[in-house]
Amino acid sequence: MRSGSSALKHVVVLFLVSWMAAHCGNELVVAAGPPGQSPSFRQKNGWYDYSAYTDCRGQPEPAQYNGGILRYSNSDDPTGYKTTETGVLSPAFVVYDLNKTTMYTFSGWIKLEGSSSALVTARLAPDNSGTKCIGTVLARSDCWSFLKGGFTLDWPTQTSVIFFQNADRTPMKITIASGSLQPFTMDQWSMHQKDTIRKRRKRMATIHVADPHGTRVVGATVSVQQTAKDFPFGSAIASTILGNDAYQKWFVDRFNAAVFEDELKWYSTEPASGLLRFDVPDQMLAFVRSHRVMVRGHNIFWENQDATPRWVKGLSPEDLRSAVNTRIQSLMTRYRGEFAHWDVNNEMLHYNFYEQRLGPNATADFFAVAQDADPLATLFMNEYNVVETCDDVSSTVDAYVARLKDLRAAGAVLEGIGLEGHFSKPNIPYMRAVLDKLATLNLPIWFTEVDINNKFDAQTQAVYLEQVLREAYAHPAVSGVMLWTALHQGGCYQMCLTDWNLNNLPVGDVVDRLLQEWQTGQATGLSDAHGAYSFSGYLGEFVVTVNYGNTSAQSTFSLSPGDETRHITVQI
Repeated sequence: MRSGSSALKHVVVLFLVSWMAAHCGNELVVAAGPPGQSPSFRQKNGWYDYSAYTDCRGQPEPAQYNGGILRYSNSDDPTGYKTTETGVLSPAFVVYDLNKTTMYTFSGWIKLEGSSSALVTARLAPDNSGTKCIGTVLARSDCWSFLKGGFTLDWPTQTSVIFFQNADRTPMKITIASGSLQPFTMDQWSMHQKDTIRKRRKRMATIHVADPHGTRVVGATVSVQQTAKDFPFGSAIASTILGNDAYQKWFVDRFNAAVFEDELKWYSTEPASGLLRFDVPDQMLAFVRSHRVMVRGHNIFWENQDATPRWVKGLSPEDLRSAVNTRIQSLMTRYRGEFAHWDVNNEMLHYNFYEQRLGPNATADFFAVAQDADPLATLFMNEYNVVETCDDVSSTVDAYVARLKDLRAAGAVLEGIGLEGHFSKPNIPYMRAVLDKLATLNLPIWFTEVDINNKFDAQTQAVYLEQVLREAYAHPAVSGVMLWTALHQGGCYQMCLTDWNLNNLPVGDVVDRLLQEWQTGQATGLSDAHGAYSFSGYLGEFVVTVNYGNTSAQSTFSLSPGDETRHITVQI
């Protein structure tokens, strides 16, 4: 006889089957562990699998985590295929007892019939409370494509269904292999972050103290202080920083990277044809240069018609082509070697002002001219809603990858992945999965415009910002983080770190706390019996002071990325 709890779950499953049949198709394959499943199906050591694939393969790889908590109804083989021909509904996995204190990562391999390619979305239907996107993939009929995503829940669920749809709902057959759903506790997720930070953002160092004859000195006092950080962490700035000494000091006390909010955009530097205005960005550049702050160039072009100078909109294709070439040359010749990065053609997955008028190769041409004008700058794509949400079909991770590969195939020297990071409520497991897929391209990944939507109250913004920053800093493929928090007297785009008087807001407290956490405070100790003092330090520049008796010595050194211990000898 079925218990009350089991009977309820059975009713919920039947409801979900009926709901999905009505909304998505006529067939549902139940393929998951039953209530009270054995803990052996959970990953035993709690380690996260960062592997991902962006190439289409002849055969699917085995399921990550051996399938995790998913079970196939007729096979113990985690690479077993599940198919349906109902048009928009593929095999579904029924999962029980999901909870809101768990990070869930989902993956699988997808193949189509009935269409050469299509965007396939994995969706979660928790109990009877609608559905949410948990992952996407551009699938094909001639090979297997890897979908990787994830989710968290706002409340625990008794019974949930994971199912698959092609985005436009045209009839086709969807096949999934190697499906996997792996839960991680919050502590395990934090452990992954800390382990990656230890491996990628820090390094062991040993200070050897010796006298002029090379004899080890035991009992010397060794003090190490970090003077500069290797990881670029910065913020947007605006012209409001010019002449504002307090704001300037506040900025350089915290950040080692900057980006100009609007001052380099075409509508700012050339508001009318031939009327060039570089006085403000020149002053801003002088400020960051004087404080040894690296700066990104944002942006050369912006595909959004609303962000295009008015005088440009009415140009003929021939005149437009001349204007864009003049724009690149005037901007990048003036600032050759000054900006470490350039966002070449902003948000081209969502908009197409230039490509619609100049042809599909316009962006590749922009990159080529920019590369010739400033060959030392790293040229970036820059896009929103790649990591922020799963629901924007224009900017899925595979759409980003495909566009990047197309540009490189056309000859573009494209060397950086820009992710804007304008978040509402972040889906951290999905964010990590997207970064995993982008990491397969082996290019530097930067978060270029991070903020949290101001529809949330200040404390909620702070909670969400900390989640995003911890995940971005900890991911092994991320090379830098920029906040979109240029300060104006009337506020900021979505999120300010301080008020106009530079008093911290809750998100400012988060940033200050993380900056303090991600640096090496003063490390002090005595040289041991081997004349050595060892410590683990965040990558960057250091000064070491050694005192022994009445003598002292000082030296500088750097900790750069590396697996081996860095050895420094100080003679005293």
